[in-house]
Amino acid sequence: MLSSMPFRFLDLPGELRNNIYDLLLCSWNDELEYEPGSVGGLRKRSPSYDAMALLRANKQIHEEAFDYMMKRNQFVRVTCRGLDANSLFLGDEMIPAISTDNRKAVQFEGYLMHFTLSKPALSSGPVNFSESEIMMLRADLPSLCRQLDVESAMTDANATASMHLSIRASVSFNPFHTEMFTPVVEQYLLEPIAAHIRGISNLSVSGPISSSVARNVISQVAQPRWTDPKATLDSIHTGTDVGKRQWQNRDFYSASESWAYSMRTLERMRHSSSWLSLKATGGEEFVNATADLYFTLNLLRAAFLQVDMAGESASRALVERNAAMSWGHLKKCETASARFTQHADATWTPSNEQASKMLFRQAKCLRLLGVSRDVHSAVTLIEQAASLAPNDMVIRDEKDAVGNWLAEVEGQQQQTRVQATVEASQQASWWSSIRSVVSALAS
Repeated sequence: MLSSMPFRFLDLPGELRNNIYDLLLCSWNDELEYEPGSVGGLRKRSPSYDAMALLRANKQIHEEAFDYMMKRNQFVRVTCRGLDANSLFLGDEMIPAISTDNRKAVQFEGYLMHFTLSKPALSSGPVNFSESEIMMLRADLPSLCRQLDVESAMTDANATASMHLSIRASVSFNPFHTEMFTPVVEQYLLEPIAAHIRGISNLSVSGPISSSVARNVISQVAQPRWTDPKATLDSIHTGTDVGKRQWQNRDFYSASESWAYSMRTLERMRHSSSWLSLKATGGEEFVNATADLYFTLNLLRAAFLQVDMAGESASRALVERNAAMSWGHLKKCETASARFTQHADATWTPSNEQASKMLFRQAKCLRLLGVSRDVHSAVTLIEQAASLAPNDMVIRDEKDAVGNWLAEVEGQQQQTRVQATVEASQQASWWSSIRSVVSALAS
């Protein structure tokens, strides 16, 4: 016979109630969702069950469930100030986040740790007052820390080799949850920051936390990301060579990804706090090798963009977009020597072979774009390339292609002139006829 007594949730043993709290409040879907308007690189992690109403059942259940939810989930708030959060992450993997809604993140007091990244105001440019909020689980914090690109964010500030500003970073432990901060919990919360973030010399750690734990993470984060000049360049060379092999196998898009990754590593290293020590250790040879790699990677990326431009199905919009990007990379090649000489004391200059390839790519870019007024510039560029590399068959072929383009343009111009002459002659004949008629009527 069924009991007529009502079921009382609080009559369950505490262990069973905790199991229910764990299932309803601490269970998260593994499948991440794209949230329109969210910060780039982040995907939404949603609860497996919508059970927040449980917290409103009564005071005792609220206190038990909320306390259990806080301890098990361990929420972390991340704030990005004065930074473009959409370009702050490397993008190699998806980063799970519970919310990127600023209002929700600010109102929620259940987080244990607040990690703030802010860009110092620069006198050379306008101050960026934007602010982005991310609420996430501590379990997902390693993904965010691995993907943080704190070096590229300071590129505009560190344009010269003698000036290396760093992003300001701070960690604060929420005083509302002081009772939870045992040494083990403190170290667990801070471990992703200590393990994956480097080159920030101004990290501050505050709140109810052990001073020895704080000092340890500050020391680790202050360490440079790159320390060995040869190993650093070798890793960039490896990515570059992998891309070249992929290119030879006609896997153009994979090659482009490899070169883009190598370029980003080079740029990050160049604008990081590691640069001055690398330069001091590696000397002129290291700086010259970096400049050479910079030139090479920009040239290779321009080559990839021109593959799509030359495709039979390429739309005009794609051709124009790729042409602009390709030309941008080639202009970086053109200025690489002066740029590294001025800001990094390099003595490197491109070889004749490198210069000829750059000129060849510039001429090809103009030809593929196909703007008639640029044809003579393309002729000049390809002739310069051929003079530097007279035996290069690829450059010879491009010279023929540019020559054919010139002939086509001149043919069109000649046809236009002939048409204009015919039209002018017809118009003169028409006016002559009119005058004859008028003269006849007058007489």
